[in-house]
Amino acid sequence: MIALDLNLLRVFDALMETRSVTRAARQLGLTQPAVSHALARLRRVMDDPLFLRQQSGLQPTARAEEIAGGVRRGLAQFQAALAPTAFEPARADRTFTLAASPYFCHLMVPALVAHVRQVAPGVSLRIVPSGEAVVTLLDHGTADLALGAAMSLPERIVVEPFYEEQMVWIAAPDNPVVTQRLPLAAIDPAARITITPGGPAPLPGFPAGIGATAQADLGDWRTTPTVPSRITVYESQTAVALVARTDLVARVSARIAAPAVARGDVVVLDGVDEEVRIPIALIWHARQRADQGLAWLRATIRAL
Repeated sequence: MIALDLNLLRVFDALMETRSVTRAARQLGLTQPAVSHALARLRRVMDDPLFLRQQSGLQPTARAEEIAGGVRRGLAQFQAALAPTAFEPARADRTFTLAASPYFCHLMVPALVAHVRQVAPGVSLRIVPSGEAVVTLLDHGTADLALGAAMSLPERIVVEPFYEEQMVWIAAPDNPVVTQRLPLAAIDPAARITITPGGPAPLPGFPAGIGATAQADLGDWRTTPTVPSRITVYESQTAVALVARTDLVARVSARIAAPAVARGDVVVLDGVDEEVRIPIALIWHARQRADQGLAWLRATIRAL
């Protein structure tokens, strides 16, 4: 018998489908060097180059074309034999760990917990801070799923678009910036609340181009104003409460500001600055693509 492990066959099948080492690595949740190494092993075992590099991509040899159908059918049979039973929320006994900032804890976690307690009483939810590097959390299995600003991460990490959050400036209704319709440039920078849940430096695992507050709590977009703010807080709900009672202003997410706007505690300053929207994503590890429980959790969060 030819000594082949199942992973080599999965690499072969992915290369047949994608005709690219890069795309095959992305599909399998592996690095490009790992796929190249697997292809080298396949070539040695099969005593055939299997794929030849062309301008249009990898071109399979006659031997590769000959075995491709049988390999795919065999993998499908293995998959069917080893596939887990469907995830049944009502019967499940499992703990999910979700990495989330105060922004997500305020907006989404209460509804998620209420729903899970109703439809999946055996499921436990563990909410942990998202300040640590996202890649580290997911690589080590410390978190099953993270919620955060969409960003460029290694190919093994799936960044699944969720929605866009709009950032808005807010002030109290009797604030001079509202009553006198002042432009933002007329506001003393020291009167702008700074929200820095991760400190003034970017958090680990996030691109330097996005401020720490946008990463962790979707608070004030500018974390280092030219004139330092006199008031700094670590989450945006506190900023909303301060704005409602003072002559301070703050830039927070529209969703966080919405309840206070509806009560008349604060107003949104329209057209005072450029519009900023932050893409929000569900972030998880590619090794969990076949995890039906995690797929259920992601679908539940989307629905809520």
